[in-house]
Amino acid sequence: MSGFLGTGATLAADVNLVVQLLMGIALLIGMVLARRRYYRAHAICQGSVVVLNLVMIGFIMLPPFWRDVVPGLPARIGNSYYFVPTLHAILGGIAQLLGLYIVLRAGTNLLPRPLCFQNYKLWMQTQLALWWAVILLGVATYYVWL
Repeated sequence: MSGFLGTGATLAADVNLVVQLLMGIALLIGMVLARRRYYRAHAICQGSVVVLNLVMIGFIMLPPFWRDVVPGLPARIGNSYYFVPTLHAILGGIAQLLGLYIVLRAGTNLLPRPLCFQNYKLWMQTQLALWWAVILLGVATYYVWL
């Protein structure tokens, strides 16, 4: 089924692109909430994005990656059709795991003490920068796959 952005991409690809960009904006809003000391709203905002992204990965991103990219690896890694989404998947996986770790650390007492960081600001700023790099790689993947 054709998408709604007029690029010839699939509906799933268009939905994913828009949702990822909106989640990136939500992360920036969450940053503003934290700077204004609205920590509860910040936690809900950021945590929701991390959980929603798990759904997007599982249902929209992983199936075509597994079907269309993985069979061509590593032989075709020099081709942008394979390289860009592979880089996106690697960095995106790191970003998602880091996001889950931060949510667990900041929002629960489930982690053992040696795994707990204290410098929240550094970890969260690093995560935000990484997440936006991954979003940009996702946009690149969208266009490489057109």
